[in-house]
Amino acid sequence: MISDFYTTYSKHLIKKSFSIAGLVWLVMVFLDFSVTLVMELENLSETFNFSSIFYSVLLEQPHKGLQYLESSMLIGTLIALSLFNQQGNLVFLRASGFSPLKIVLISGIGPLILSMLIIFMDETMFLKLAQESKTSNQALSGEMFQWELTDQNLIGLSRSPESAASSIHIVEFKNKEGFLASSQHGSGSLSEGQLLIESPEGNQVFNFPDSLLFSNIAIEKLRLTRLLELRNNYQLEGDMHKIDSLIFARLFLPISIIAIIFLAGSLMFSNARTGGVGRQIIIGISLGLVYDLLKDLSIASFLTYQWPIFLAHILPIVLLIGLGYFKFQRV
Repeated sequence: MISDFYTTYSKHLIKKSFSIAGLVWLVMVFLDFSVTLVMELENLSETFNFSSIFYSVLLEQPHKGLQYLESSMLIGTLIALSLFNQQGNLVFLRASGFSPLKIVLISGIGPLILSMLIIFMDETMFLKLAQESKTSNQALSGEMFQWELTDQNLIGLSRSPESAASSIHIVEFKNKEGFLASSQHGSGSLSEGQLLIESPEGNQVFNFPDSLLFSNIAIEKLRLTRLLELRNNYQLEGDMHKIDSLIFARLFLPISIIAIIFLAGSLMFSNARTGGVGRQIIIGISLGLVYDLLKDLSIASFLTYQWPIFLAHILPIVLLIGLGYFKFQRV
C-alpha cells in the first residue's frame, strides 16, 4: 500500500517535470524563432520575399532548439520541484524517507525522457529539415564560397545547392615545383569525392577530400552516423577536432542534462524554505548561461591548442557532478 502511494507520487512528479520542461522548451524555441525571423527580414529582396524567409527560418528552428535543450530541461525540473514544494509534497516525501538526491533523480526522469525524444527526432527529422532550409534559401546560410587545398590543386567554388557547384576556380600545382596553370569554369557537380566539370572540350574530374563537399555550416547539420562516417574519411587532420567536437557534443548531451539537473537540485534543497517559482527560473537561467559559457570556453580553448577534445566536453560535466555531490553532502 505504501509502496503504491510512493509510486503514485513519483509518477506524478515525473509527468509534471516532463510536461513543464516540454512547455519551457517550446516557449524558448518560439522566442528564438521570432527574433531570428525579425533579423532575417533585413535580407528581403525580390528573390527572397517574406514567405521564403519565413519558410526557411521555420524549417531550421527545430534543430536550433537543441541549443536550448539543457536550459529548458533544467528550468522545467526546477519549476516542477518548486510547485511540489509549495504544495507540501516535498516535505512529506522527505519525512517519509525520500532523500533529496532520490527526489531530484526522480524529477529528472521526465526531462531526460523528453530530451532523448527530442534528440531522436533531431537525428531522424529536424536535421533533414535544417538541410532543406539551407538548400531552399542559400543566401541565408552566410557561406556562399569555399576554397579547398588538395595535393595538386587549389579549388574554389560556390554551392547552391550543396551538390551543385558554380563560379569554379582551379589553380593547378606541379608537385613541389610551384604554379602550373589556372582556369575558371561556370558550373560543375560534387559527388562521391569528385568535382565533375563538363565542357565542350571534354569533361574534367578533380578528386577532393570530403571537407570540400561539406562546408562548416553543413557539417553542423549532419546526422551523428554521417559525422562518424565523415570522420573516417576526412583527410585534413587539422580540422578533425571540429568533427570530433560535434560528435562528442551529441553523445554527451543527455549526460550533460543529468549533470546540470543534479547540481541545480542540490542548490534548491539547500534553501528549501524560499522555493518560489520565480526564484527557480532565475536559478535555472543563471546556471544554464554559466554552464554554456563554461562549455564554450572549454571547447574553444581545446580547439585552439589542439588538446584532446574529449576532455573539453567531459570536464564541465565532471565539474557539475562534483559540485552537486558536495552540495548534497551538506543538505
